[in-house]
Amino acid sequence: MAAGFRWLGKLGMSDLVAGSVVARFPANTDWMSTHVHDLNFGEIRASDMVKVDLKANFMGGSNRRVNFMAVNPAAFVFRARSDANVIIHAHAPAIMAVPGLTCGLLPASEPAFMFYNGIAYLDADFHFDDAYCEAVCSALGDKKAIIYRNHSFAVVGKDVPEAVLREYMLNQACEIQLSMQSTSQEISIPSKAEQIGHHKAFFGNPKYIYDGSLEWPGILRQLDRDDRSYRD
Repeated sequence: MAAGFRWLGKLGMSDLVAGSVVARFPANTDWMSTHVHDLNFGEIRASDMVKVDLKANFMGGSNRRVNFMAVNPAAFVFRARSDANVIIHAHAPAIMAVPGLTCGLLPASEPAFMFYNGIAYLDADFHFDDAYCEAVCSALGDKKAIIYRNHSFAVVGKDVPEAVLREYMLNQACEIQLSMQSTSQEISIPSKAEQIGHHKAFFGNPKYIYDGSLEWPGILRQLDRDDRSYRD
């Protein structure tokens, strides 16, 4: 989790103390881990993780303020999705700009094809009360990510490497789309059949599975070269 935070920071997704990585052990129904809510992504260490129950009650770890707006929706998603054990919510200019476009994310680039029929949309509500968290869970369904209109996004994964890869690809898709739109030229949108074919290139090859497992070791090596303190 600490490595995931540090990598998000390197990608420009650290928005002061805003954003979160929330995780649980697979199918655990009693508690989850997150970070204290007064640290920037670039300084988070493993020892800064906090153990909370699914009602955000403190259970152990660094006893400082917990980000309720992170753990409350995570609790609802974890209860509904046995396959989702990690949720990442972060901010970066591109991935906050696309949710403000009525067209949403366009299927016009390789990273975007990864999310074919895999993104949910929901109007943003910054309160994240129980009713809204139910709406998040309902909208997300079995998809890989949710875009909060006029706000940002959240991705889910079976583990940190998968969630980090999805976050990376979604941010790339948003950056590429904004670059395309800035030219004022007509954007080429493949047919539905072509979109499905591109999507299958990600998930139809048994020799290469896009779950972050190949990318993650390299991420850790880079983090270790730059600053190993995330391991503390």
